[in-house]
Amino acid sequence: MDSQKRRVAESEDAKFSLGGATLYGINAVIGSGIFLLPQSIYKGLGPASIAVMAGTAILTIMLAVCFAEVAGYFGKNGGAFQYSKRAFGDFIGFNVGILGWAVTIFAWAAMAAGFAKMFIITFPALEGWNVPLSIGLVILLSLMNIAGLKTSKILTITATIAKLIPIVAFSACTLFFFKNGLGNFTPFLQLQAGDHLFSAISGTAVYIFYGFIGFETLSIVAGEMRNPQKNVPRAILTSITIVSILYMLIIGGTIAMLGGAIMSTKAPVQDAFVKMIGPAGAWLVSIGALISITGLNMGESIMVPRYGAAIADEGLLPAFIAKQNKNAAPTVAIAISSGIAIVLLLTGTFEKLATLSVVFRFFQYIPTALAVIKMRKLEPKAQLTFRVPFGSVIPIVAVVISLLMIIGDNVMNVVYGLIGVAIASTIYFFMHGRKDSSRKVRHHDVQ
Repeated sequence: MDSQKRRVAESEDAKFSLGGATLYGINAVIGSGIFLLPQSIYKGLGPASIAVMAGTAILTIMLAVCFAEVAGYFGKNGGAFQYSKRAFGDFIGFNVGILGWAVTIFAWAAMAAGFAKMFIITFPALEGWNVPLSIGLVILLSLMNIAGLKTSKILTITATIAKLIPIVAFSACTLFFFKNGLGNFTPFLQLQAGDHLFSAISGTAVYIFYGFIGFETLSIVAGEMRNPQKNVPRAILTSITIVSILYMLIIGGTIAMLGGAIMSTKAPVQDAFVKMIGPAGAWLVSIGALISITGLNMGESIMVPRYGAAIADEGLLPAFIAKQNKNAAPTVAIAISSGIAIVLLLTGTFEKLATLSVVFRFFQYIPTALAVIKMRKLEPKAQLTFRVPFGSVIPIVAVVISLLMIIGDNVMNVVYGLIGVAIASTIYFFMHGRKDSSRKVRHHDVQ
């Protein structure tokens, strides 16, 4: 009995505390987007973009708690496609899975393009080498992945510290310098000529949302936390709140230091930090962001192919896609993922790829929010670690706001989404449709 109690105690000690889970969430969310997108964020609304950032943070929290509940129905980390498959069947699950793999490839391509952009900002002599740098990074990381090389713990810690140092330092300095630039916040709302408020808010929210991508990983720690009923929502709310405050301080400080000049610089955060602390500010932000985005690319190069391999392992894609070499690397999935990423890099800029990655990301978020409502009906007696409060209100509101945001940004987003669904559905029909039909016929004959 004593040994059993000891094992239980050791198991509890190994789980995340509230502080550990909060740090996990902050690290999963904060990336390089906040360094690369201030101009796109400022462009549509001017200083009022800070208010949109607060609203986007609320939407992020609503979607994150939906992931936290649905994850509780699964003994493994199935992800959005697994949730959709259980709640709505193989057809929806297949669509979510294929589009989910696609969006992770879009996100990786965006990060590779972001790496090249940040590298050139840091080393201007390489101006014009964006595409070779980004493609070279994808190829190098893919070869490392095939060889079975993984990011070391030291590199992961270094990248985490590197991304937080400039963000925390800039945010702290903003508190001291903010009042000197209050004049740059008037007028607060600065719409461009011919723009409509709704479309400007939607477009700004899409860019801001790119900075919050990664919050869905917070739900993974639900079963690995002490006292999850209380700590899961606390960790989600705390981490997203901290990230939101840091982001608003960075955007606010950049506007305070540069004002409208934010639109005429290639490195707004760096230039704003130079005005605060001198030339060291530019290097602190640039080097920290460069190390951060390199670490993110390494993580994506490992995760993206394995997302596709996981779908194949579930029987939704041909088994050969999940085939591994002697180093346990899914070589076919790596080749497919990196090949598509390279094509995307040849055809799109960082901003365009970031926007598309956000738009298609909602094919993961919306089905997961709806799965909350469906799974409650399918398994009403399930013992969950966390339930979204207020019944179905939060999932429904999250879905409605998400749809309004992607439609308001650009109606073509709906067209792109429908094209993606049509392609995924066609693939499903050729792979599984006939088998499903034959099963239905046999079932009818038996009756």
